[in-house]
Amino acid sequence: MMSTGESKDIYCNMDIDSGGWTVILRRKDGSVNFVREWEDYKVGFGSLEGEFWAGNDLIHDLTTDGRNYSLRVDLESYDGEAIFAIYSSFSVGPESDNYRLHVGGYSSASTAKDSLSTHNNMMFSTKTRDNDIYSNNCAAKFDACWWFYKCHSSLLTGTYGKNLKFAQGITWKSDWGFNKFAKFATMMIRPN
Repeated sequence: MMSTGESKDIYCNMDIDSGGWTVILRRKDGSVNFVREWEDYKVGFGSLEGEFWAGNDLIHDLTTDGRNYSLRVDLESYDGEAIFAIYSSFSVGPESDNYRLHVGGYSSASTAKDSLSTHNNMMFSTKTRDNDIYSNNCAAKFDACWWFYKCHSSLLTGTYGKNLKFAQGITWKSDWGFNKFAKFATMMIRPN
């Protein structure tokens, strides 16, 4: 149930790490265009059976319901390398604060290095709503929407593909730099 009183279907992962995860992003085949406007990211888009973004309003509602949430990011590269990162603290602010990201508590149990903490306290940006702290527009430069700062060390909404321009794809810099991209990515949350 959302703060608006509406209900919304969600995808739950009950298999990984004892289950109970709500999937808020899935990338797996490039079938959904993630270059979208603010309103699309606000309400969500895609298909729960395929690729999707759950919606910033829903993510905000879930992560500010009075409980503390963890985030798990799972990635697999085109050469089959699978890594994950876990954060013990994750929430997204309201639209009035441009869906500001709050993330921390990187776990040493992660197999991926930390590429998300640098985005902590950043506001969400789209091409037409630039909220990063860079002198230019990161969303326009990288053709993606994200919690950019100057510009990114992770980009899970990047262009889908293997042979892309520098830092253009689904990126996790601390492990793969800016020239190796993920073919599969999920962001999942659950109460601590």
